[in-house]
Amino acid sequence: MKISKWTKVLAISTVVLLMVGLSVSCGGGDNGGGNNSAKKSASSPDEYAGQVCDALSKYVADLETLMSGDIQGDDPSQLKDAVSQMAPMFQGISDDMDKINPPPDIQDWHNSAVAAFAQAGDLMGQMEKALDKPLDEAIGEITDLSTKFSDNSAFDSLGDPPSPYKEAFQSNSKCTELGIFSQ
Repeated sequence: MKISKWTKVLAISTVVLLMVGLSVSCGGGDNGGGNNSAKKSASSPDEYAGQVCDALSKYVADLETLMSGDIQGDDPSQLKDAVSQMAPMFQGISDDMDKINPPPDIQDWHNSAVAAFAQAGDLMGQMEKALDKPLDEAIGEITDLSTKFSDNSAFDSLGDPPSPYKEAFQSNSKCTELGIFSQ
C-alpha cells in the first residue's frame, strides 16, 4: 500500500513536470553561466522557434521512452533509476536552451524558460536523493518537494511567448511534431 502511494506521488510529479514543461515549450538565455561566443543567435521568430525545437527534440524521445518504461511500483530502485535519468535530461534542456541568444523581444520569456527547466532538473535531483532514504521518509520528502514545486514552479510564470513567436512555434514542423503550442 505504501509503495503505491510512493509510486503515485513520483508519477504525478514527473508527469506534471513533463506535461507542463514540454507543452509550454522552452527557451534559453544568457544568465551569466554560458559562453556567449558559443551561443547561436536567433534573429527572427522563425529562427528562434527552430533553434528551440532542435534543442528540445534531442530529449523528447528519451523522456517518452523513460515514461513508457515498465517501472515496477514495488521496486524503489527502478523509481530511483528513472528519476536519476530525468534530472540530467531537464538540466540538459536548460543548458541547451541557454546556448540560444534570442531576439530582445523574447529575452525575458526565454530566461524564464531556462530557469524553469533548471528548476525541474534540480527537483529531480532532490527526488533522487530522497529515494535513498527509508520508504516512509522518502514518500514524505517527495510529497513535500512536489508541493513546493507546484506552489512555486518557474513554469507558472512563463505564459505564452509574444504572438509572433507563438505563431512561429505553431508553423514549425519540428515544433508541431513535439506538440509545442499546437493549435
